[in-house]
Amino acid sequence: MNNQEALQLLKEVVQIKSILGDEKLVADKLQTLFEKHDIPCEQVEYSAGRNQLVATLKGNEAGPVLGFSGHMDVVPVGEIPWDEDPFSAFEKDGLLYGRGTCDMKSGLIAAVVAMIRLKEAGSNFKGTIKLLATVGEETSAIGSGQLVDQGYADDLDALVIGEPTNVEIGVAHKGALWPRITTYGKTAHGSMPDQGVNAIEHMLLVLNAFKETFDFSQSVDELVGASTSSLDIINGGNGTNVVPDKCTVEIDIRTIKAQDHTELKQQFKVMLDKLTATVPNFKAEIEFINDLPSMKTELDDPFTVLTQKVVSEVTEKTANTFGMTGYTDGSQFGRVKKTFPILILGPGETKYAHQPNEFVAINDFYQMITINENIAKAFLN
Repeated sequence: MNNQEALQLLKEVVQIKSILGDEKLVADKLQTLFEKHDIPCEQVEYSAGRNQLVATLKGNEAGPVLGFSGHMDVVPVGEIPWDEDPFSAFEKDGLLYGRGTCDMKSGLIAAVVAMIRLKEAGSNFKGTIKLLATVGEETSAIGSGQLVDQGYADDLDALVIGEPTNVEIGVAHKGALWPRITTYGKTAHGSMPDQGVNAIEHMLLVLNAFKETFDFSQSVDELVGASTSSLDIINGGNGTNVVPDKCTVEIDIRTIKAQDHTELKQQFKVMLDKLTATVPNFKAEIEFINDLPSMKTELDDPFTVLTQKVVSEVTEKTANTFGMTGYTDGSQFGRVKKTFPILILGPGETKYAHQPNEFVAINDFYQMITINENIAKAFLN
């Protein structure tokens, strides 16, 4: 498969509107392609219309298992008009525009094409290449979580996730812990607040206690920086003249490797229990709507060193390593009981992801195909 054929494939996949769903349409297309090249694959249903794809290419001899992964879902287009149809896969001045070009269908297809090229070359390597094409990464990495739970990642010895990194090497990223806290009160007429229990006022007590209990700025990692928290949703009340009986907040906490989510959850419980014991008529509940651990691969890991060498040779530039603030499917794949290196490496820049007129540089896409091929050749030698 030459570069022009690879670009045409990418365009066709970008034209599939897999907006937070309908990933099966992408999986079907890739399955047809893999079957054409005699590469075994299977679909794994997550829910109706949302199928994942696992493809396996065996070398001529036994050896380790190298994984490539990419998600098939894309975020909605948004309200700001695009210069062109977001799903037209419009090419201009060496760039390919369209929703998902950057995040992350170019990274996914670069792995697909690399596998096909290795197959066309006779599969002259030792071991196995496995592609894990996932659903729902944009919604708490639900698809990769299912693949991990069902054992599809148990045999991996190394993994490259093709998220946009501007063809630099992400060796770490933060985790995510999202508590949703709800306080409950009792409605009353706004002119008689003493007859009710104000859920919003009780939530203010919760938020004050949260600030007193947690100081995330003190937890710092040399690669991804400090842990953070952001109060991003608050809902309460339904009328100026009605004492509110319910208030809900959602907090986005981004964690580093040194933080234990189980311990953080326990701190939340102790915090709310203390308010329940000391504040009259206080009632609250908490649920964690996202719980993904951080990911970190050491800079001196042999797979990191190997990948740096490959990237430098292909791009003819120094291969930089860095830490990411957002999470990827690596959070889920890191739950596998077997420890193995995970790297984030793909075409496109994260700052253009989720934006109007999202794009990827076509040459970066071509380079990433070659990088994936060469990583496989070097790791499975």
